[in-house]
Amino acid sequence: MARKTISLTGELHMNATGFSVTVDALETLKIVGIAYGVYDHAEDLRDCRVTLENGERPALVVQEDVSLHGSPFWETVRTITDDPERIRQYVAFRETLKMFQQIEREREVVQRDTGRSSQQGAPAKRKDCHER
Repeated sequence: MARKTISLTGELHMNATGFSVTVDALETLKIVGIAYGVYDHAEDLRDCRVTLENGERPALVVQEDVSLHGSPFWETVRTITDDPERIRQYVAFRETLKMFQQIEREREVVQRDTGRSSQQGAPAKRKDCHER
């Protein structure tokens, strides 16, 4: 197992066999959610959705759009969980993730409007003295 650390900048650095991978904070949060079973990759797929299916026993399921054209036709392809507590946790995590995505969108708008990128940080301070 690779050693994992999360920096204060929100990047995940994984070191294993001489290579490093950097992932942004939202992707890191999704990875954590997947690890704890409260997020599924299907959330990010265009033709899939995760939804609560109400039957004899409510279940959180992945559905795929199987229509060839026109209105979507959703077909259940697998069940994530039918445990009410796990469903509650999944939905709560999804809402938390949506909150962070909204914060990120707002930050991007502010940065775009002010002309600063997230990599720039604070403007450099001018040094008035000479170092020897």
